[in-house]
Amino acid sequence: MIVHIFNIVALFLVSAFYALALPHDLKNGDLVFRDGDEVISEIIKQVDKSGFSHVGMLWISDNGIQVIHSTPSEHSNIKGGVIVDSLEFFISRAKPNSVRFYQVKGSEEAREIAVQTALERVGENFSIHSGQGVYCTELVATAWLKAGVSISTGTRKLDMPFISDNPLILPENLIKSKNIIQYPR
Repeated sequence: MIVHIFNIVALFLVSAFYALALPHDLKNGDLVFRDGDEVISEIIKQVDKSGFSHVGMLWISDNGIQVIHSTPSEHSNIKGGVIVDSLEFFISRAKPNSVRFYQVKGSEEAREIAVQTALERVGENFSIHSGQGVYCTELVATAWLKAGVSISTGTRKLDMPFISDNPLILPENLIKSKNIIQYPR
């Protein structure tokens, strides 16, 4: 009960600070998308029409609302890769008005499995190259798939020299999934 009250207060403070209306019923495993400020964000947006370049998975813990995500380095003292950031920090790296929350259709048990699967990958390298690490959409899609819920509609090649010739899961591949619903703004 105390954790639930803490989370409600944290949601209020975050929404007041960032002028962002947070859904009151966010759950473990839900997704938060943003248009980020990283160089790779611009590359992704060249082929993805969702308006987003990055995604993370929500983890509601005793420390408040955290985001598990894989990213190039966003901290001066932390190597890029799969990391856990506060929701506040995750949102602070977004372009204005580019943060959206999506609910994943999954049971509480599936949510716990997806979150634990993502947490087990903390420390893994960030990479869009197969076998060298994991990228953000791949992280959340594979975590949910291990929980028995498919949240990706497929993959797409970037078709850009020196980037990757591997098919990648892009933000629009997740948003178009029948198992993902946008929270009302």
